[in-house]
Amino acid sequence: MRVKKFIRRTSETASSVPSPPVEWDGRNTSLQASALSPYGTTHLRQLTILELEHATCNFSQNNIIGEGGFGLVYKGLLLDGSIVAIKRRLHTPTQFFAHEVKRIARVQHKHLVKLIGYCEENHQQLLVYDYLQNGNVGNHLYNSEGLPIGRLEIWQRLSIALGAAKGLEHLHSLVPSFLHMHFRTSNVLVDENFTAKVSDFGLSRLLAEGARAGSSSAIDWFLDPDYGVFLLELISGREAHGRDEPNSQQNLVLHAKCINDLNNFADKTLGDHTMDAVKEMMELALACVDISVRRPTMKKVVEELERIQHREIGHQQAQLGEEIGVVTLGSELFK
Repeated sequence: MRVKKFIRRTSETASSVPSPPVEWDGRNTSLQASALSPYGTTHLRQLTILELEHATCNFSQNNIIGEGGFGLVYKGLLLDGSIVAIKRRLHTPTQFFAHEVKRIARVQHKHLVKLIGYCEENHQQLLVYDYLQNGNVGNHLYNSEGLPIGRLEIWQRLSIALGAAKGLEHLHSLVPSFLHMHFRTSNVLVDENFTAKVSDFGLSRLLAEGARAGSSSAIDWFLDPDYGVFLLELISGREAHGRDEPNSQQNLVLHAKCINDLNNFADKTLGDHTMDAVKEMMELALACVDISVRRPTMKKVVEELERIQHREIGHQQAQLGEEIGVVTLGSELFK
């Protein structure tokens, strides 16, 4: 009813019409053609502040769903019925903002959260993304105290780890490459099918107001340690507390390096039958955070996770076959 009233009230103005997509001049060659969406990039919408105010009930506190480096995040309902996540910060308008937003929007992949629109009005900068109802992975791993809640099976954790790695690998494949710079568990979201999607990529340049985020040669230095911590959270079901603290009891990475028995580190809800997969994930995570050796590239991480996943699927199928065999033999008693 609120939306209908708004449409009637503004029917004589342009604000009631859904914002048109931004036109591209086709001269931007900074990204490889393979990096572009098969659906094109003309779907990025330049929204008005009025549309976004109505979408969020004037940025009501009741619609706040999170907060990140860019600012508060609101859940919103656009006039076309789309449910979106809106990141908002107060900032003086700049030409650089629109340029970078268009650059981010050109990057689309199954395992990346899609940027669908933006707005820069009234000393505000806003980014509009697809809304993923299951939130970030941390919500399904640990409680508010950072302790395991046991909601995810090993195959789900493997799938999430692989999806996030594929998203990062795609960012690395672009020319020029994207450096996430803020990768962490809270920036890995899951959709209704628990497909992992990496969010907040490309924002480091916006936050730095045009400063270079780094060169492609720095990719592994910045990304691998953070991805390793992400894997450790998936394995343990615990949040990484105080990464910079000297106390090993508060540091998930140091705890993982010092552990003698994997059973004392892994999430107890995973069960003993998953220890082979957990052990291999642990080895990969430690390789990612080891600064004394050359860390694996994200391409190598993807390949290793695919191998672990394939092995785990085969193991589960073998177990299922054994159970079916037992039932079949037992049925002979009733003949």
